Amino acid sequence: MQLLSPLSALFGLALPAIVLMYLFKRTYMDTEIASHMLWNRMLREQEANRPWQKLRTRPLMLLQLLAAAILVLALMQPYLTTDSRSSSHTVIVLDRSASMTAVMPGGSSQVSLLSAAVQQAELWLNEQPKGELITLLVTGEQPRIILSKETDHELAVQQLKTITPDFGTQDNVAALSLADSLLANEQGGQILLLSDGRWQDADSVNLLTLHAKLEQFKLSAPQAGSNNSAILYFGIHAAVGEDGKRAGIVTLRNDSLASKQLELAVYADKESEPAVKRSVKLEAGGWTSVDINGLPEEASYYTAKISGATDDYAADNIAYQFPIVSKAQQVLLATSGNLFLEKALQLAGVKTIKVDPAQYVPSDEHVKDIDWVIMDGDTAKLRTDKSWQKLFSSKPVWYIDHPEATEEETASPANSRVALTEHPVTAYLSFEDTHIGRMVKAKDAGSWGEAIVTYGGLPAIYAGSMQGRPQLRFTFDMQSSDLPLRPEFPVLIVQAADWMSGGSQAQLGTADAGSTLQLAFLNETVSAKWEMIEALGGYSEKSLPDSKLAAALAAQEPAVAPAVPGLYRLIEQDAEAETIGQRMLAVTAAPSESASMSAASEIKPLAAGSTETSQKLADAGLALGSVETANAANAFAVWLALALLLLMLVEWEVYRRGNAG
Repeated sequence: MQLLSPLSALFGLALPAIVLMYLFKRTYMDTEIASHMLWNRMLREQEANRPWQKLRTRPLMLLQLLAAAILVLALMQPYLTTDSRSSSHTVIVLDRSASMTAVMPGGSSQVSLLSAAVQQAELWLNEQPKGELITLLVTGEQPRIILSKETDHELAVQQLKTITPDFGTQDNVAALSLADSLLANEQGGQILLLSDGRWQDADSVNLLTLHAKLEQFKLSAPQAGSNNSAILYFGIHAAVGEDGKRAGIVTLRNDSLASKQLELAVYADKESEPAVKRSVKLEAGGWTSVDINGLPEEASYYTAKISGATDDYAADNIAYQFPIVSKAQQVLLATSGNLFLEKALQLAGVKTIKVDPAQYVPSDEHVKDIDWVIMDGDTAKLRTDKSWQKLFSSKPVWYIDHPEATEEETASPANSRVALTEHPVTAYLSFEDTHIGRMVKAKDAGSWGEAIVTYGGLPAIYAGSMQGRPQLRFTFDMQSSDLPLRPEFPVLIVQAADWMSGGSQAQLGTADAGSTLQLAFLNETVSAKWEMIEALGGYSEKSLPDSKLAAALAAQEPAVAPAVPGLYRLIEQDAEAETIGQRMLAVTAAPSESASMSAASEIKPLAAGSTETSQKLADAGLALGSVETANAANAFAVWLALALLLLMLVEWEVYRRGNAG
């Protein structure tokens, strides 16, 4: 037992004061005597008395001393220290997101954060009393319960060691909500969260109101500006050069607090030697786009890898891309002048026919070989022209608005916050640090598409289709923003051009790990399976989702991409088990996981009983800190008050009965 207010012991001086009051108290009793001779006897008895003899047979004084002692003890606020982990039921929530594959900082061995979390949970379980109910829950796009109310802690440890990373999108709000619901009708239950804190949905998580107690073991994750570098984008140009070689572009990012010298290598197929090597210096927090030339034309796929610098997170150090096999797209670019856009389209392998919309009149003969149209400017006047109306209704169109401050249907964004919808045009993009001054309120765009980029609360980019033809609309003028100066600009144009072309790759393209896929199978296909060409080092796909492919073949549900980043081949077979088709798919970790490496969020949902334990796991040591909860003297105060009331009642009875005092 410990004391919250030890100085209150000074009030204990009241106890000897009470005793002194009784010592110096003179007492007189009315006594009838028959003779004055008895006075002499009484005087002799008084002279024989000693002061302490007055304390004999004083029950009232003893009760008053006991009451004073209880009051002093209550003022000192005694409390007991207990282990907060001793509860009837604990739900362990283990974060197994891709960022947990990062290496523990400061350690001599290459231990991942996930491995450290598993060891931490094992140490915690070993300290729990037998019979403690354990539920094991792991995060993911849909959280999954591994064990439910298990009392065998050894079995729980075995299950912990089988947990592998999930490289897909994470729904952490659902994970904590599920954990809280499992403890809804239980007293004394708690949630034990083991995570690195790199949650993109941390703001939403912190708005949760948890009813169960939350205890967080936060692993020592790299601080903001972690030691991570990444391949942000990898693209191959459609056109082949005069030398018979292909060209491409790779965008790199450095999230660390120091500059890095990275070695970029691009391989063709499974060649052991790179076709192109580049040494790139990246400043702290910077990114750059690197042009790649001299790639073999006949390769079925290309692989870009970065190395040469210490890196915490390996899942974003490799990227795959496939050559575009269809003919180069011919695009009618109606603009009064946009050098940034023209150059980016050229890098994307798009052949443009530039016209001035103020003077050009479309004709059937001139536009018959046009694949799609880019309208860079206000189309309000052109939409009243029958020739332009016919063109817009017969071709895919990419509209780029030029809002003017004097127009009523324009507005300035309230802030610079960006919200992205998952879409082929927005893949690998963040629009970070992009400034847009004014946008058009494109109310009619909602009839054919959805806003895939929202800037400052206003739709910035719409994507959809009109009568089966792709449509895009940028509600802002590129040249009035700093978007063309951002490294993301060529990536945006390449992806927009590919989407406007209807997807011109013969392969399956790129997908996030574990995401759903809409696959178009050959008519003769009876069965299909995934074949791993290569996967992220240290991880392998143990159970490729063949059952989902069977369901996709039966048109019952979408297919699912393999769960580990890497390169895979979809093999289709006919009724005789003969291979009739092969297409490749590049699987990447969720982009949000790579973006989250730059900072760790503080996870603090709204829960009155929450406690947080920050763990410093250094080198090989994984010490488990004990969490102590001071149960302050509320319970003690109640019992002390009851005891005091009882003593007062007894004291009153002693006084009322008139005992000598």
